[in-house]
Amino acid sequence: MFIENKYTLLYYKIIKNRKLNPLTGYIEKHHIIPKSMGGSNKNENLVKLSAREHFICHRLLVKMTEGHNKVKMSYAIRTMMNRENQYQQRYKISSKIYESIIEETKATIGNNLKGSNNPYYGKKHSEEVRQKMREKRALQIMPARKGKVYSEETLSRWREANKKQFTDLHQIEIRRTKCNKIQGMKIYHNSEGKTKYYIEETQPSGWVKGRVTTTKGGGNQ
Repeated sequence: MFIENKYTLLYYKIIKNRKLNPLTGYIEKHHIIPKSMGGSNKNENLVKLSAREHFICHRLLVKMTEGHNKVKMSYAIRTMMNRENQYQQRYKISSKIYESIIEETKATIGNNLKGSNNPYYGKKHSEEVRQKMREKRALQIMPARKGKVYSEETLSRWREANKKQFTDLHQIEIRRTKCNKIQGMKIYHNSEGKTKYYIEETQPSGWVKGRVTTTKGGGNQ
């Protein structure tokens, strides 16, 4: 089930230590053998971990599985990074670790959706479903852009900006923060008219809170 490597050894070392030394206070229950891999809800398959240990164990699971199980564990670690609720205090990670995990799992998840692995492979949507999809996409297009033709230079710039959200550490941090519903981010602008979000009191020198205001003639105030 698990590959015999250093990650598996570390995984069971964390579990053994926590079984021998139970935590008090906030804990998160972890299935030693994940339910998606056939694990049960019995006590012998459960261990109480700290939020950090729980996150580490799920990251290790990606490195100690293969095939379809690796796909499942890749989805699981991504879910842990981006979702939380009032009953869980998800372990907060840096933007660099976030980016690293995205890269680690991208190929696994991507390959899982190729060809016959894709749930829609060989299938065709009915005309009714296609029309609903077209109507939904139409609502996502800004009214000012409808019916316009853009140069390849403009389209290329938009594509690069879209890619940036997955490589720029600041953009990754914004997405991670928004996903985890961390409060306190405010919008700031600089003398060049650029805007970015920062946790209050962490903005670089020269960045002022608020959006750029303009006069009726279009100049910055």
